[in-house]
This record gives sequence, structure tokens and C-alpha cells, in this order.
Amino acid sequence: MGTKKFEGLERKAYLQIRNSIQTGDIFFASGNYPMSRIIEHFSDSMFSHVGFVFTWNDRVLLLESVEDDGVRMVPLSHYLSDYENTGSSYNGRLFLGRHNASFDTGTINRMLGKAADTLNKKYDKDEITKIIARITIGLGKHGDNGAYICSEFVDICFREIGIVFPRDSKGFIFPEHIAADANVEALFEIVA
Repeated sequence: MGTKKFEGLERKAYLQIRNSIQTGDIFFASGNYPMSRIIEHFSDSMFSHVGFVFTWNDRVLLLESVEDDGVRMVPLSHYLSDYENTGSSYNGRLFLGRHNASFDTGTINRMLGKAADTLNKKYDKDEITKIIARITIGLGKHGDNGAYICSEFVDICFREIGIVFPRDSKGFIFPEHIAADANVEALFEIVA
């Protein structure tokens, strides 16, 4: 089934689904930016980015790792109205999925604790180079180095609560691997 489960999903307005979003929901993006297209091409995926959501005091926040900032937290709504403080929405498509595990308060606290421990860690730009080298010329193997691409960040947070996503044979993980996991249900495509 892979990521085909995300194709043709019902499109729902953010304000319509906002109250049904749960901590631990997985956010996927398919961008129209040059780096997004490169990631999608080389990972043979419809997705270029992944993060996960948590709700707090009537806020829906996204934890993610991005090129310029590293691991950060932003309101999910910014993707729909003020992406990267531009006053415009994200140039691409946005999706939400949900792992079928149940998250009690202790589980959520462990996952968010791991995320908090990695806030402001660097984005692993070297990892992108390694991934491209591996895919194009067959060189390289993944190694943990304290810097994270988006999918590595999500992976370590979910590993903290015993959820392990598949990786490729060289140890790399892409948004595609997380989206294709049989335990991740495709919920909907988010629109403004």
C-alpha cells in the first residue's frame, strides 16, 4: 500500500479539523520548492517533509527539523497562512496521518520530552549529501551524529515510546518510510 493511501484523500479545511487533531499525529508535506523536489525525487516519494503535532492550551503545534533552523516548534497554522514568516501559505500540499498506537499521558510526556531535548539541534545538511550520494552512486551509510533531518527527528521521538519505523538497507529514513508504515493511517489533506 505504501504512500498510495495518501492519494485521493478527502481535503479538509484546517479550521474544520483543528479540534480533531491529536498529539502524536504525523504531519507530511509535499513541497514545490527546489529542495523539496530533490528530496521527493531521490527518495522516490510524494513527501519531502515530516513532523509531528502536539496540542497544548488550545494550540496545535508542530515539532519538526528544517534546513535553516534545525529542530523547532511552530504553530501548524503557520503552514496555512504565514509559512516562514512570509505572510503566505506553504507552497505545496499538506497531509495528516495517525499511528494506530494509543498514547497515554506518560507516553506523550516521554515523546515530548525527547523532542524538547533535541530542540534547536542542527538540521543534518551533511545527511542530505550522504543520501544523494548513496542513491546516485551507491556510497555511504547512515550514522547518528546529533543532527537531524526531518524524518530522523520524528523517528527518534517515536523510538522513545517504542515505535520503530522502517529504514532502508543503509540505515536511512525518509518521510516515505514513515508514511508507508502499515501502522500509520492516512487521515486527510489539509487545506486553508
